[in-house]
Amino acid sequence: MSPDPLLGLLQLVDSGFPSGAFTLSHGLETLVADGVVRSPDDVAALLEVSLLDRLARADLVVLLAVHRAADLDEVLDLDRRLATVKLAADDRLASQRVGRRLAIEASRLVSDALMTAYVAALTDGRAPANAAVALALATRAFGVTASDAALGASWSFANGLCAAAVRLGLIGHRDAQRILREAGPTLRQAVDRASAGDPRSLRPSSPQLDVALARHETAVAHLFAS
Repeated sequence: MSPDPLLGLLQLVDSGFPSGAFTLSHGLETLVADGVVRSPDDVAALLEVSLLDRLARADLVVLLAVHRAADLDEVLDLDRRLATVKLAADDRLASQRVGRRLAIEASRLVSDALMTAYVAALTDGRAPANAAVALALATRAFGVTASDAALGASWSFANGLCAAAVRLGLIGHRDAQRILREAGPTLRQAVDRASAGDPRSLRPSSPQLDVALARHETAVAHLFAS
């Protein structure tokens, strides 16, 4: 029997997959320290902005494009385009660390020519190795459809942000689960918006988050990598 694509997607976006994604707060740590995000409703609002104004205008657009890419050259071009719109070093480097681990670990689970070529490219420095690109290639190799891969990426981001809020002591597990449940329509909207996006014109727009991510780089002490 062939592996089930749905099970493959669940494996790749699970927090237990060794990509290191659990180390990211996506700017939340700084916003909590500044007193900007103080409640479950604030976390939900931050999640909505992150999904619709950042991921849906950049990462998810590239993920969908990589999923249908014809060859490695196209994948590498998309990878570089995504790296250029990640303005804060914390955001850019965190995405690349996660993407590198995800690509390497996924390549050990499935035999796929494009994935193998991409791992070689990141090993010799030709690929920035953004997380969205690595997940696109992994889900493609696992037989997951592009739209399901984008939805899985959105859910993984939402779950990670809520988990970070719990670890920071901002919300409890019950609030985290409520936020995730209520975010369903927003996850779908993010995928729909990304589907209409142009990978040649990536336009993430969330200045306050960019500033928070940039300030995180110089924080004296922090729990998360972003």
